[in-house]
Amino acid sequence: MSQFKHIWLLSLMSFIIAGLTGFLYRYGMLYPLPEWLHFANIRHAHSHLMFFNWACPPIMAFMAAQIVDQSEISKIRSFKACLYTMLFFGFLSYPFFLLYGYHSVQIGSASLPIAAIISGLVMITWYWFAWLYIRERSLNRKSPSGVLFEAALLALIISSLGAWGVSVFQFTSIDSPLTGSAMTHFFLAVFTEGWIVLGFLGIMWSISDVDSHSIKTGWLWIPILFGSMLIFPFSLIQTLVSPIMLYTAKIGIILIIISMTIHLLLFIKSKVFSGFLWKTVIILIALKILFQVAAILPFGIWPGEHGLRVLYLHLLLLGIFSVIIAEVFLPDTGKIAKLLFIIANLSVIATLVMISGHWPPSFAPLNLYVWVMAASILPVLLSIRLYYLSIRVNC
Repeated sequence: MSQFKHIWLLSLMSFIIAGLTGFLYRYGMLYPLPEWLHFANIRHAHSHLMFFNWACPPIMAFMAAQIVDQSEISKIRSFKACLYTMLFFGFLSYPFFLLYGYHSVQIGSASLPIAAIISGLVMITWYWFAWLYIRERSLNRKSPSGVLFEAALLALIISSLGAWGVSVFQFTSIDSPLTGSAMTHFFLAVFTEGWIVLGFLGIMWSISDVDSHSIKTGWLWIPILFGSMLIFPFSLIQTLVSPIMLYTAKIGIILIIISMTIHLLLFIKSKVFSGFLWKTVIILIALKILFQVAAILPFGIWPGEHGLRVLYLHLLLLGIFSVIIAEVFLPDTGKIAKLLFIIANLSVIATLVMISGHWPPSFAPLNLYVWVMAASILPVLLSIRLYYLSIRVNC
């Protein structure tokens, strides 16, 4: 992984900036913000930087390191050129999302949606990486991790179609709030449940000691990939979802639950996933499965509720993905810092449970949103520590 150390550092810097933006959002819930800052724009800046620069380059750097030898300098340079370009556009999009969101910016006589345009450039770098990986992947394609990585890339490409659809829809005369929202949530569902989940599962399989010869690898990725394409109705307003859409979404979640449960049972058997860090990841994966089980049972839980959607995304990105990425890029260093990083991330998730709308108010602490704001800065402080350790280790 040393050949991609600077990719990791830039991604970690993105995590820090995105975390500070999340803190700013929660600060604004309690105290006034400048008039030029709007909640929607802050949220867009936070989420897009996390998606563009934290949820993509580290997985891709890990994937590239699995198929390219350190001596293959030209191939490493090709992957680095792609990932640096991706990170550049991700950083470039941040101030435009923060200041303008998806609104157009007046440049001379033209009015252009700059943030959306830069987002499109980011997605083009996804295709660039996919082309590089498919070209070089022959050494890794038969292993479970190689299969999962290819499925993750396929999910990433499919998710981008939803994002392109949103851009095209904005320039049509179709007046349908459902269509635009459906395209947006299709992108989010396939990106998070497809790309991110299959990506971190691929990473876990690449370091596991599970005997894969008796496993039909199709069960490890096909239900997740197809399920991710079916579940987007759960993110829509419930009154807009037809019975057919609801049944389709439930089928998608059931597919994901089946595959994730298989992964979980196999990982529990692995001796590699021991210790506090990996046991925490295993528990969080189990919670992810339980969350999705609850969505299809008659508990009155609708995953599209804002509080639950935010909670789930943080469980996935902050709780599972971020902990795995911190471990694989700093495997033998900063054990205490990583332990505190996990605790900080879990603290944020705990506060999000309390404001999810499904937590008994009588069990919430006094000044709850002060605790929410305070917890949101903890991962930032610990990630700064991880950044320092990364620089020191790689010097």
